[in-house]
Amino acid sequence: MDNRGQYLFQEKLTNIIHDVTEDQLNKLREEYLKEVRENHKVTNMSYAGENYYGRYDSPVAVNRECLYRDQKTDGMKIQYPHGVVLQQAKFRNYYRGEPQIYTKSQPTLLRKLEAYTDKEDKELYRMVANMRIAEFAALLRKFEHVRQWNVSDIQYEALAQHYGLETDWLDITTDFDVAMFFATCWWDKEEKRWKPLTKDQTESSEETKYGMIFHMPSWYMSQRWCFEIEKFADISKGVPDNLIYPIGFQPFMRCSMQNGYGIYMQESKPLQKDIGFEKLRFRHDEKFSIQIFERMKGGELIYPHEGLNEVEFLIDQIKSLTDFSEESFLYALQRSHMFRLKDKELCRQKLEAFYVDRKKITIKPSNVWHISRDRRRMIDDDYSGFDVEKFYNIHIRGRKICGPEGETVGPNMYEPYMLSNNDSTENPGILDFKPRNMTGEMNMWMLRRMQLLQTLVTKNARDF
Repeated sequence: MDNRGQYLFQEKLTNIIHDVTEDQLNKLREEYLKEVRENHKVTNMSYAGENYYGRYDSPVAVNRECLYRDQKTDGMKIQYPHGVVLQQAKFRNYYRGEPQIYTKSQPTLLRKLEAYTDKEDKELYRMVANMRIAEFAALLRKFEHVRQWNVSDIQYEALAQHYGLETDWLDITTDFDVAMFFATCWWDKEEKRWKPLTKDQTESSEETKYGMIFHMPSWYMSQRWCFEIEKFADISKGVPDNLIYPIGFQPFMRCSMQNGYGIYMQESKPLQKDIGFEKLRFRHDEKFSIQIFERMKGGELIYPHEGLNEVEFLIDQIKSLTDFSEESFLYALQRSHMFRLKDKELCRQKLEAFYVDRKKITIKPSNVWHISRDRRRMIDDDYSGFDVEKFYNIHIRGRKICGPEGETVGPNMYEPYMLSNNDSTENPGILDFKPRNMTGEMNMWMLRRMQLLQTLVTKNARDF
C-alpha cells in the first residue's frame, strides 16, 4: 500500500489544530489528483470485464473485487441503512472545508435547536423542519425526472440539505478541490453567486484569518462502520459516533457532482470534538483564494447542472414555510421520537399551538405552494429522455448476495434517524419504527464481514 490515505500528522490522534502551509495543501491536492486518475483507470477496467479471479486464491480474489475494485468503480449499488445508493468511486480521504474558525461544525438544524431549552419545543421544531423537507420532496415528485428515477433510493433529506433547508446532515466530500473551494470562497446572497474571500473579509477578526480543512482517511471511517453497524440492527443500542454516508448519484445532481457524502448527526457531535478528523488550519491569502476560485470556474465545476433553477423561488418559500399539508404532517409524525402514531391528534394540537418566527403553524389538506403547468413542463422537457448511464458515462453495476436457502445477508436495518440513546419511556415514538428490509444488493453487513476477514488475513486494517 502506498502512503496515500494517511493522516498528514502521524502522531497520536487528538483534537489539536495543526497549522499547514499552501505547499502542504498543494501536496494533498496532488495526491487527490493521482487518485482521480487511479479511480478512472479502475472504473474503465471494471467496465471492460477485468477482475482478480484467477490471480488470487478465491477468498482473496472476492475480497479484492468487493473491497477494492467495486469501491473504486463508478456506478456500484450498495445498500446502507439510509437506502440503496448508486455510488461514485470511493477515495482514500474525506474532507470538509470551512472559510473560518467555527466553535461547532454541525448541521444547520442542530444549530437552530440550540435556541430551544424545552425538550418538547425542540421536538416540535424538529417536526417543522421535517415538514419542510416533506414539502420539498413533494415539489421534487412533481417532475417526471424524479418519478421515473428507479436506479437507487432518492435521498430527499440530503438533497434538501444541499438546497439550503435545515436538516440533520453535514456535508462531507472526497473531492479535495471542492473542500478548498468552500474554505476560500463565499456565497453572495444578494448577487446569488460565489466570490473569493477578500483580504478585508479575512482580516476582520482572529477567527476569519484562517480557513479550516477537516480531514479523515477512509480506512478510519471503515473501522468506525465495523464497530457501529450493529446499532442499526437493534434500536436500543444507541446512536453511533459520526458516520459518513454516501449520497451517490441522485436526480438533480447538485450534490452528486461534489462527490457528495454526509454525516447524519442526530445529536451534537461537532467535528471539533471528533478525534477521527484531523484539523488543518491555513492562513488566508487573497491571491490563493482567487486561484482556487478560478480553478473551480467560479463554482461552475461544483454546480454544473442546476436543474431546479426555475423553481428556486418555491424552494426559498419552503425553507421558511409554516403552513403544511396533511401529508407532510404525517411524514414528520412518522419520524417523531416523542409522539406515537396513535397520538396524531394530540400532536396536531401541539403543533398548531406552536409558533416559529412569530408565525403560527397550520396543517391544511394540501400543499399551500403552487407550481404552474408551464414551469413544470419546462423542467420536464429539460430532462426528457434523461439516461443516468449515458449522461454521467457510467455503467450501473451491483452484486446480488444471499445467504443459506436464499436468505438475505444480515438483519434488516433501522434508518439513521430512528436510532435513540433513550428508552421507549422517554421516546415512545421509537416503538413505531420499523427497519428497512434487505434488498439483496451488496450491503454493509457483507462488507463488514469481508473487511474483518481481510484484517485477520493481512493484520492491516488500512489495506483497503
